[in-house]
Amino acid sequence: MVNQRWGVVVALLFALFSGRAPAAVQLKPLQTEEGYVARLLLNEVPFPGERGWVSEADTKAAMLQILWVLHSRIEHVPAGYRQKELAAVSTSDIIDVITAGGVHGQCDGFYRAGGGRVAVVARVPKRLDNLLRIANQGKPGRFARLINYAQGLSSAYFSGGIKEADTFAGLSRVGRTSVTGRAYSWMQDRDYYHPGGDFVKIPNTQGGSLGGNRFSTLKERK
Repeated sequence: MVNQRWGVVVALLFALFSGRAPAAVQLKPLQTEEGYVARLLLNEVPFPGERGWVSEADTKAAMLQILWVLHSRIEHVPAGYRQKELAAVSTSDIIDVITAGGVHGQCDGFYRAGGGRVAVVARVPKRLDNLLRIANQGKPGRFARLINYAQGLSSAYFSGGIKEADTFAGLSRVGRTSVTGRAYSWMQDRDYYHPGGDFVKIPNTQGGSLGGNRFSTLKERK
């Protein structure tokens, strides 16, 4: 914590004496829990001009539901299921859920490197650096609001939990199938993608497509 604060002070002093103000929109460092989760949320959703973009509200809703999926794999494992079936790991740590399975595991491109340090593949910071560059040009707009929303969601999660409601918490049926409620998976919204097993895609009529992703719940096990 001391080192992290000192780093912030150094950055501010450098900006002051170089005549440049610090960027208005920033992410917390990668190696912090808040920074790592924020990067995952941003990595999984579209921004203006990207495939899957619908609106600012749609992208924000997708980020919120992705966070709920990760949290539900820890705190809301349905009756008849084991956590390992949903998260590929037994843990109470959201970072473990994200990094389970390595580079191409639960969350593609997010993994633990040597010594257990969290890491991401090169494409993640490359895209995020571009988004941050756009967000910090001129008057803050959609890019800035989306990045700040992701960082705000992540920071709030570690300080007091998720404030916003889970859209899918009360889901009981999908078509003729009895389901557990809540979403436990998300994938790119393509007809040929399916999480398999007892996962059930949530249809458009029940709000299952958000931010270019299709969310899935689980069949109820009796």
